[in-house]
Amino acid sequence: MRKHRFHEQKLLKKTNFLNYKRERGHRDATVTQRYLLVERDDYKKYNGICLMVQKLVNIIKQMDPRDPYRSEMTDMLLDKLWRLATVMVKLKFAEHL
Repeated sequence: MRKHRFHEQKLLKKTNFLNYKRERGHRDATVTQRYLLVERDDYKKYNGICLMVQKLVNIIKQMDPRDPYRSEMTDMLLDKLWRLATVMVKLKFAEHL
């Protein structure tokens, strides 16, 4: 193998070969090993579901607390999460902490 030229060495100094941006520090691999998931895609799907639920909850939180549509949507969302076995206990959203 030939010796690297000066500009190639300079570029190699700036590149981190241990942590790639796309892999996010191998978190998905460690989670699949820890929770004995069969496929890596299961973790990605679960992450996608969590992201969608967070967006829905933020939209619901912005509604008026006395709005009947808001309480209906929260009940529907919690029921759906309970049926998906994402939430183990049927709860209500807390109005105040």
